[in-house]
Amino acid sequence: MCSETKTVPEIIRDSWPHFAHFHANDKNLKGPGFGEIDFKPIAAALNEVGYNGVVFGGSIRLRRRPEVIASKAWSI
Repeated sequence: MCSETKTVPEIIRDSWPHFAHFHANDKNLKGPGFGEIDFKPIAAALNEVGYNGVVFGGSIRLRRRPEVIASKAWSI
């Protein structure tokens, strides 16, 4: 979504309630906290629409121990 013309929070608001899963990746294909995307407005938009489903903070290109990845993702 970060390559779209709308911001991710706008897309979340416009798309709700038509999703049940949210995958949080940075545009560098690493997990949240390992790139330039600010996930605070994204989390706020998910909260605003009442989303209470799964947020998967996976990393496609990160080769670190799982506890390092988790500590970065949950520090947002």
